[in-house]
Amino acid sequence: MWALLGLLVGIPLGVVLHRGDFCMHSALREVLGRRPGHSLRAYLAALALQLGFVNALADLGLLHVPLPPVAWVAAASGGFIFGVGMVLAKG
Repeated sequence: MWALLGLLVGIPLGVVLHRGDFCMHSALREVLGRRPGHSLRAYLAALALQLGFVNALADLGLLHVPLPPVAWVAAASGGFIFGVGMVLAKG
């Protein structure tokens, strides 16, 4: 049941990201360069779809959205490792 609900949210999100040729780095460059383009529109559309689907499923009682505690050290070190990986990949 839970996997089906994940697919219900994930498939539309994936379709929007794929069809919009989404790249977060390109979207950030577009915003910083003050030239909004297709990556920014794809990001905003995906965000709107996800917010709508997740909130609708939560309102219907089909999805429980827990708020787990944040492990700041894990989040910071994970972000740092991801950033190093992006630099090494020349992303």
